[in-house]
Order: sequence, then C-alpha cells, then structure tokens
Amino acid sequence: MLLDWLEEQPGRTWQESWLTSGADAAREGWVAGPAWWLRRHGRFSAWQLELMTGSLLILVGADIVRPSLGSLLTGGQLRKLGPRMARLRDPAGFARLRRVCEDDPGITAGAGAMVRFRLAVIAAAKGGALADITVGDVLEVMEAERPLRAKRHAGAATFRVLQQMGIFRPDVPALREIRSPGQRTAEELVDRYPVACRPVRDLIVSYLAERPPAVDYSTLVALSYQLVRCFWADLERHHPGIGSLRLPGEVAAAWKQRLRTRTTTITAVTGEDRGRGRTVQLSRHPGQRPGLLPGPGRMGTARSGALGPVGRAVPGQPD
Repeated sequence: MLLDWLEEQPGRTWQESWLTSGADAAREGWVAGPAWWLRRHGRFSAWQLELMTGSLLILVGADIVRPSLGSLLTGGQLRKLGPRMARLRDPAGFARLRRVCEDDPGITAGAGAMVRFRLAVIAAAKGGALADITVGDVLEVMEAERPLRAKRHAGAATFRVLQQMGIFRPDVPALREIRSPGQRTAEELVDRYPVACRPVRDLIVSYLAERPPAVDYSTLVALSYQLVRCFWADLERHHPGIGSLRLPGEVAAAWKQRLRTRTTTITAVTGEDRGRGRTVQLSRHPGQRPGLLPGPGRMGTARSGALGPVGRAVPGQPD
C-alpha cells in the first residue's frame, strides 16, 4: 500500500515521490499523509495504517527510498531501523559490527547500541553498506544529532569501531583531534602526511586555505585526509618520483582500483599470520553510492513487477 501511495505523488523515481509527498519534511508527522490516503480510498483503520507505515522500514532497508538524516533521527517507527537494516541491507556487516562493539571492553551496551543505530541511519540515508561509510558521513550525522540530544554520545566509540572494522584507515584523525578548538592551519593539515612533490603539496595547501568560508573545520580535516592521504600520498607510494596531476590512464586506473579495495591480514584460527589478502569494497563506483530504484514510469507501475536489489534485475523476472 505504501508504494501505491507513493505512486500517486509527483516524481520520476520512488525517492522523488517520497520527497515531494512532504513526508520527509514532516518527520514524525509523516503518517498523516498515508492516513489521509487510506481515508480517501475508504480503507482506513488503525491496523491498516500501522501495516502501511511499518512497510517504510522495508523500503528503506531495500534502498528504495532514502529518508533524510533529520527524518531518520526523529521519525517514529524509523527508530526501529537498526534490526531491519541488519536483515535487509548488510547482514554480515552489522553482525560484525555487533561483535566488535561487544568485544570492546571500553564500549558499554548503551554506547554500542548508539553506534549501531548511528551507522544504520547513515547507511539508510546515504545508501550502500557499512563498508561505504566515510568520515564525512559520521561527522554529518553527529551534527544532525546535536539539536536533538543534550550531549553527543558515543562519538569516539563510533570512530574506534569503524577503525577496528577496517572501514576507517588507522591514520584517520581521532574525533577529539577533529573537534579540537585549536584548529590547525591548511599547511599543518597537509603536513601530517609525507608528500615529496612540493608543487602538489603547495597546490593542496592553497586549495584547502580557500575552503574555510564555505566549509566547517571538520569538513576541512576530512578533505585534507582524502586529498593527501587517500590520493596524492597513495600515488607517491606506488609511483615514486611522480610530479604531475596529469596522470597517465593506467596510473589513474590503478589508483581507482586501490580505492575500491582494502588490504586485510589473514589470520588462522591458531593465531598464525597467513599473509595479506585483498577484499573488494561493495561500492561499484568509487565515491558514489549505489543508485536508487526507479519509480513509476521507469519500471512500470508499482505492482507490475518484483522489486529486487538496487540496480539489479530480479532472478527469473523479465527485463
């Protein structure tokens, strides 16, 4: 029924229909739209409304719609998001997340629950799996939480868990460093990482120095990490002596491949180090989230075919 309601809203995709319906902006009051729709069709009852609104968790878990961070943090039934995301979106990732939280003696049960909820909110709003979460995503959701909570909770634990899972690199700045009132200059941010090519180093410093009017300090720290550590320092490590941003095609392709993969240590049950392996990340396009399912007019009507994982055909269904 929820897709029937969304189908009547303007928009070329389910996401556009969700936004134009006003449900996202209404946050906790979003159920008024489906309730009015049920009354208009002579189908209203308490259990029908509960069934209809409860199915939103399924649409979010399947990445059919992506509510905003604000809506996810205040949207009634959406607070039950964590278990649904764990079942539908990334079962292995959320199972490992729970184990890491439970195995860390410094993370209380309450803090662990907060970490899991926060990461479920990010995956629901941004798309993808836990492995796709970035430093900027965490900073953004914590900023969205600020007016809703008296104090920020489990922020350091969130960073630590993501580093323990290998989603954040070990050299990602600690949360306390990002929030430090003693803000570093653009030069200091860049010089945290070894850069051999002085002209490229100076270019990045100049770029970061011009960004503060448009971005806050947390974003600036994340930018410096992405541009220096993840981009240029990586190129210098694999191509010693490189001195130009005009990258040959094979060099650019190799960097993109490294960005899509993560090196992991393979350990036997006995504790013996079995060497290094590579695990391909879930995102098929670096820096991009998986696309949303098309809405009415792109796949036919909401009832004309099965809805499968984002961007893939349903096995056994016609194209």
